[in-house]
Amino acid sequence: MPLTHLDLDPEIAETCWHEILDPRRDMNEKLGRPLNLRTVVCDYFCSIDKGFQNPVVVDIHVFESHLNSMKFDSLTGLYTRTTFDETLKREISRAKRYDTELCVLFLDIDDFKQINDVFGHLAGDMVLQEISRIIRQQIRTEDTAGRYGGEEMVVILPETGKVEGLILGERIRECIEYLDFPYEDSVIRPTISIGLATFPIDAQTATQLLRCADKALYRAKAKGKNNVMVYSRDKRRFLRVNFSSPVRVQQLGFDKQSGQWRVNGKNISVAGILFESDQFLEPGTKVQLQIALNETEGPLWVVGTVVRVETFESSHYDTGVSFLELDKTAKNEISRYMSRQLEQTASTA
Repeated sequence: MPLTHLDLDPEIAETCWHEILDPRRDMNEKLGRPLNLRTVVCDYFCSIDKGFQNPVVVDIHVFESHLNSMKFDSLTGLYTRTTFDETLKREISRAKRYDTELCVLFLDIDDFKQINDVFGHLAGDMVLQEISRIIRQQIRTEDTAGRYGGEEMVVILPETGKVEGLILGERIRECIEYLDFPYEDSVIRPTISIGLATFPIDAQTATQLLRCADKALYRAKAKGKNNVMVYSRDKRRFLRVNFSSPVRVQQLGFDKQSGQWRVNGKNISVAGILFESDQFLEPGTKVQLQIALNETEGPLWVVGTVVRVETFESSHYDTGVSFLELDKTAKNEISRYMSRQLEQTASTA
């Protein structure tokens, strides 16, 4: 039973407490039964210490409910923005003290306005609730997920670097991508874009870290949505992983005999690929690539444009190809391949 508007100094509070308990013992003896503490507290502040005018008393259950409403978002069950901001500052201080990493995911539901416009705001609320449930399900106990505003959500991952953060982000993205949300006579299939930034590599303060994660989210949106983007200072939009498998290159506009050859891959992302070749390709050349991501599955066919060529030995070139209009299936296959590689790297680190 708190007095909701009283804020006492520790010394004054201790004095008041003793002045409440001592009379209570005397009254208990006179009445021959224990007097309710709530009654004694009210009597003290109304009759004895009259320096407090009109004290407001509230039931503890009501008070706890009020505290929870300030701490948790009523729609999604995630933490409120205020609670999230306080937690992020505290976790960054802890990361500094113990010299550990910290990762932040900034998530935004793709085309959420369209969901509201087509299906109504009630459907939009249900989508928010379901996506929030998936996020809570995928994160650890020590992680913190909050609703930042509207359809934006944020997650704090203590003691987590870029690799582990990307793995979790991809897992959340994939769970939501395959979500079929039945609503009335229709099915809603939402997707989510995610930006990722880490302390201390990307930023040193809570505000800077959120800004970096937001920039990565913006790049994820600009690149076609439904993907996870890692923040980097060198403006590289996508995290890359090593890829040493052979790749078959077909220069578009040439017949297969004169315009096709095998090269050795070096690294790959959902934005493009870098390979080693003894064939020089002019920047701007369009090529079709046959990429074997998995020995048990068929090769992946993608079309791209040569954007970078560097000579590293006589007649040997590092050739960078940017993918053109990568479809959803191809993007998912590359994302899954990258997640597998990152998981292997994390397990052997």
